[in-house]
Amino acid sequence: MLGAWPLREADRTYSILTRDLGLVRASASGVRKEESKLRGALEPFVLSSVSLVRGKEYWRITSAETLRPIPAEAGIGRPLALLEKLVQGEAAHPELFDAVETHLFSDEWRLVAHILYHLGYLKEEDLGLDKAELIKAINSGLHQSQLA
Repeated sequence: MLGAWPLREADRTYSILTRDLGLVRASASGVRKEESKLRGALEPFVLSSVSLVRGKEYWRITSAETLRPIPAEAGIGRPLALLEKLVQGEAAHPELFDAVETHLFSDEWRLVAHILYHLGYLKEEDLGLDKAELIKAINSGLHQSQLA
């Protein structure tokens, strides 16, 4: 889950990075109720397996299972927010998904570097730089994306 927003009284809309579909927006009905079975697996910063069904206008979450909670100290909030800003529309991007999954528990700057690399804002050789040089390359990549 990259992000979540309340919808109506007990529903929520999610921004989800998937391997097969890329970035999708999906809703879950009744998930904000205490008795919701989906509630735990659809919390922010939880790596989950989610089943989606395409409705007429949007995706709906039909089931979800927690694969791995992500500790708050992992520092992934900003990298995932950046990812959500940079990825537009539904398009499969399995390399990006794999990179995020692989580096999810790495240092924050390393995760950002891999996101920017897979989106074309860093060169492959930049990934081998030491921390200080890589951060300079990240800042340059963010400047190119016009987000910084």
